[in-house]
Amino acid sequence: LRELERIAEQHDLFIISDEVYEHMVFDGAAHESVARYPALRERSFLVSSFGKTFHVTGWKVGFVAAPPALSAAFRRLHQYTVFTVHTPTQHALAAYLADPAPWQGLSGFYQAKRDGFRAALAATPLKLLPCEGTYFQTVDYSAVSDLPELEFAKWLTTEIGVAAIPLSVFYQQPQERRHVR
Repeated sequence: LRELERIAEQHDLFIISDEVYEHMVFDGAAHESVARYPALRERSFLVSSFGKTFHVTGWKVGFVAAPPALSAAFRRLHQYTVFTVHTPTQHALAAYLADPAPWQGLSGFYQAKRDGFRAALAATPLKLLPCEGTYFQTVDYSAVSDLPELEFAKWLTTEIGVAAIPLSVFYQQPQERRHVR
């Protein structure tokens, strides 16, 4: 983040910091926010998500924090891209935020799920790849199949009933590595 701070100052850049997983940090690590660095904070839009934090991803409800001038500019744009979040949900979230105790343990909650899933996968021919910063699991399936990633993901979903995402879809020029998430 210090290097980002240097580059942003040198080139007079604004930062959009996706911090929707701020409460899902594992193995004793701490979340690193742009808000902790004054030079980054003054030029950043910090984006977070109530949906991720409170297990209601279908709600698509989040927030953006920014210095007053940036926030005013953001709100001018936002009014044309999002209609509204209904009032009862806004009140409910405000009330829930008043007491952080129920959601401060999310890191441990998700780490237990991640670790349990990894333990189950370790007993399979799938090769687990490192995942320190996420609860999503990526595996190398080359010991199971020679199918390209997209075909393997389709087969796994239709024939086995397990949904997977081929990593090749995230690349402009896909690299076939036999990895799925």
